[in-house]
Amino acid sequence: MMLVETQRKTITVGIVEPQEATQYAISMLLNGQPDSEVVGVESTGEDGMRMLTEKRPKIAIVEVDLEGRSGFELAGDLAMRQRETKVIFYSSAMPDIYIEQALRSKAAGYVLKSDSLASLLTAVQAVSKGGTFYSEPIRDRVSIDPATGSTRAQFESRLTRLSDRQLEVLRHLAYGLSVKDVARKMHISVKSVDSHKYRIMQSLGIHDRVDLARYAIREGLVCA
Repeated sequence: MMLVETQRKTITVGIVEPQEATQYAISMLLNGQPDSEVVGVESTGEDGMRMLTEKRPKIAIVEVDLEGRSGFELAGDLAMRQRETKVIFYSSAMPDIYIEQALRSKAAGYVLKSDSLASLLTAVQAVSKGGTFYSEPIRDRVSIDPATGSTRAQFESRLTRLSDRQLEVLRHLAYGLSVKDVARKMHISVKSVDSHKYRIMQSLGIHDRVDLARYAIREGLVCA
């Protein structure tokens, strides 16, 4: 009897995405490829980090806006503790501060959800070979140093003074959540949220919560 040799799945992928329909679409796409396999799917930042730490996939496809901790925080932790896992952000939004955060977190890619799924597959294949991939509208807003290959956002914002956690606190406050609600959503203490809020206001020179929300909207951190 002749044995048929099956191709080994060499590209392992973890997905951290809150929408079940998107989880399913990505999983179907990648599991249908001869060389890729989805080894874990989670919907929150905390659960996603645990899954990625346990499964240690080659690639993590991560939504920016996650419950518990942002995709940027997750990517930053992976860059420090688990460098073999490369992050591709998959998001609908692309304000300048998001692009700056993505570059700061050492992400290997940033794909817009408005692109076709084929673009996400191209990103996975490029990153699996040690490359990078950014959707065209994002590439247009990133400068690449030809000598070193380093990247930076073409436009800078005062928000770059803030840490990823502070940006996440600001995002929730700008959407109108109370300090207690932010603490519950981010799984941190009320005291920590108050401390972040104070430092955000000091860094930005804004001392009114309404003005803070307006600034976050103007900078594209939240939608009006």
